[in-house]
Amino acid sequence: MLTQSDLIFNQELAAWVQAVGSVVAIFVAIVIPLYLNYLEKKNTKKMLETQKQKYFVILFPSLYRIRRYSFDFMQQIKNHENNAENIMHTLDSLYLNLIPVFSNELHIFVHSQIYDEDLNQLAFEFFYCEEILQQHLNQPVDQKKKQHQDQIVSHTQRAYELCEKIIKKNEKEYIDLAQDEKLN
Repeated sequence: MLTQSDLIFNQELAAWVQAVGSVVAIFVAIVIPLYLNYLEKKNTKKMLETQKQKYFVILFPSLYRIRRYSFDFMQQIKNHENNAENIMHTLDSLYLNLIPVFSNELHIFVHSQIYDEDLNQLAFEFFYCEEILQQHLNQPVDQKKKQHQDQIVSHTQRAYELCEKIIKKNEKEYIDLAQDEKLN
C-alpha cells in the first residue's frame, strides 16, 4: 500500500516530468521551424550560386573579349602617351565600338537576381565609358576633348582590372569544383 509520502513523491515526479516535457516541446516548437528556415535559405543560396555559375559560363567569352580589347586599347593609348592631343578619333579600336555592346551584355546581369559586386562594378565602368563616349562623339571634331579620352582610359583601366579579377576568381572556382567532382 502506498503511503502519503509515496503519493506526494509520485505527484512531484509527475509534475517534474510534465515540466520537462513542456520545456522539450517548446524547444522543439522553436528549433524545428528555425532548422527548416535554415535549410530553405541554404537551398536558396545554393540555387542562386548555381545560377551564378551558369551565368558566368555564358559570360566568360564576353569577359575574355573585354579583357583582350581593353588591354589592346590601353596599349594603343600607351603608344601615344607623349601626344598631348586627343587621339581617340585616330585609333582604329574595336574596343570603342564594343563599349556599348559590353555595356548592354553586363546591363542584363545587373538587373538579374544574381549579385556579384565585381561584375556590378564592371557593368558600371562600361556604363560610364558609354556615357563619356557618347558625349565625345557628339562633339564636333575640332572640339573633341582630351578629358573624354582620359576618362575613358581611366574607366577602361578599372574595367580591365575588374575583368582580370573576375576571370581569375571564377576560373579558380571552376578548377576547385572540377577537383571536388573528381574526388567524389
